[in-house]
Amino acid sequence: MDRYLLGYDIGTTNSKGILVDADLNLVAEASIPHGVSTPKPGWVEQDGETVWWGEFTQIARRLIEESDVAPEAIAGVGISALAPSVLPLDDDGTPLRPGILYGVDSRSEAEIDLLNEQIGEDRIYEVCGNTLTYQSAGPKILWYKRNEPDRFERTEKIVDAVGYVVSQLTGEYVMDNAVASFFHPLYNLSTLEWEDEMFAELGLDRDLLPETKWSTEVAGEVTPEGAEATGLAVGTPIVTGTVDAVASLLSVGGVDPGDTVFMYGTTGVIYTTLAEERSAPELWATPHCLPGKYAIAGGMATSGAVTEWFADQFAGEAALDEGTGKESYELLSERAAEIEPGSDGLVVLPYFNGSRTPINDDGARGTIAGLTLSHTKYHVYRAILEGVGYGFRHNLTVMDRENVPIERVFAIGGGARSDLWRQIVSDITGFEQDYISTPLGSPLGGAYLAGLGTDVFDGFRTLKAATSVSTTTIPDSSAKERYDEYYSIYEDLYPSMRDEMHRLASLGEE
Repeated sequence: MDRYLLGYDIGTTNSKGILVDADLNLVAEASIPHGVSTPKPGWVEQDGETVWWGEFTQIARRLIEESDVAPEAIAGVGISALAPSVLPLDDDGTPLRPGILYGVDSRSEAEIDLLNEQIGEDRIYEVCGNTLTYQSAGPKILWYKRNEPDRFERTEKIVDAVGYVVSQLTGEYVMDNAVASFFHPLYNLSTLEWEDEMFAELGLDRDLLPETKWSTEVAGEVTPEGAEATGLAVGTPIVTGTVDAVASLLSVGGVDPGDTVFMYGTTGVIYTTLAEERSAPELWATPHCLPGKYAIAGGMATSGAVTEWFADQFAGEAALDEGTGKESYELLSERAAEIEPGSDGLVVLPYFNGSRTPINDDGARGTIAGLTLSHTKYHVYRAILEGVGYGFRHNLTVMDRENVPIERVFAIGGGARSDLWRQIVSDITGFEQDYISTPLGSPLGGAYLAGLGTDVFDGFRTLKAATSVSTTTIPDSSAKERYDEYYSIYEDLYPSMRDEMHRLASLGEE
């Protein structure tokens, strides 16, 4: 019998699933769009039952039905998701509230301050290899304990998005090391284990969080209940799974030290594979999804989210107005490509939902500097693309200072389909970017993890053969010189405007 693998990813704006054969040929794919809930300023949530699990059941059934693949032929399932997320479950495994999302959710400011004072920033960094930020899950668990005590008393387990889907499929509670490493200060990066001292500091029971495993390890097998809900066969192996960005890194063959992805998603992320543990206070240090490897990463709170916001709010009728018959994004890109680097004197700070690394400031706000009456919507659109490029460069500057090796860069995510955007980022950063025109992204990474965990694969030959580069974006040296001037302004703008940004953020929340 032929063997197939199912890969699934839960993102900020959609869920995606693929079914591939043992040569990684695509057999079927499906996706479901979704959003996030923002019930209060700074809160960003998703529903575990309807979004994380409900969409998996729909997509799994659709993949099986549309492919005519027998469920028994599916050798394994691998899942990735936005991370870290915090979902409390009762003793029946039922969610007690919506899942609290990663660094875009900023409710835990008071808890971060409390833990830094109580434990000490140096001690936290010594144990975790990371500082506490809104990306940290530990302060969000403490927020839950302090602010929703009745629910907390009924909490049996806290899982992430991958862990919840895995638990629904198998009845087992697990978390992979890459996800666990974002549960600062509860995880020790050096020992790759939960840190008992930190659980005591937070007043938490160690059993509240699942056992940690490598993402390729089989977490369990599909139960009869899981099979009925999804159409999968009883006994199908489910591997532990991992963080979406790490799965994306794997999906393009990023397994060697220095392999790096620029992720043009709803948020912008840079992930670099390392051969050994390394930390940097302004970035994120994690294990890789593969045993014996590590990663260091940076992330912006917004990337594609800003281009979508701009197109929806200001350019939705652009193509119609000009009578071209083209989609607004296509027209925006065409017109923006005609404008010189620097957008004729514009700089955008893309902090439209605060800023993650390396600034880590939820009070940062989006800024368009240099506007004149001669600027058009196309100037602003190009400046937004450039602003994200400056954000990538800001993270890369810190990586360079910390001697993080970057040998090869892959461009991934929906925004990477834009030739213009890739060229702008290469010109700003000075890095070539390899792009695969038919990328399957995180779901392919999940499928490959399943293949490794079930011995369909014994290495990376199949993966590298299936991920041939379509095009390489080469930096333009003259544009790079021009962008160097603009980047220096970008670096200066935030410090000079920080206090006013915070005042505006406070007024806006009122």
